[in-house]
Amino acid sequence: MHGSKFMFATGIENSYPTILLPDGTTKRVDEMEKTGHYLHWEKDFDLVKEMGIEFLRYGPPYYKTHTAPGTFDWSLRMLLLTG
Repeated sequence: MHGSKFMFATGIENSYPTILLPDGTTKRVDEMEKTGHYLHWEKDFDLVKEMGIEFLRYGPPYYKTHTAPGTFDWSLRMLLLTG
């Protein structure tokens, strides 16, 4: 940044919409799962660093974190934060 007030950031897509199928059922499509990010997250973060990106917008998939009313599973987030 060297004194600049400009910040360039990128983000890892973490959409997980539910799609209505022709038979009337719904299916969740987790983009991070679809792209292999859960298997290759360390390499993904290494590539961000290798590209010189200093700021990364990153959020865990909410549906995997907030699993039920009043119930949260932080294991994925903790794994990603502690490596």
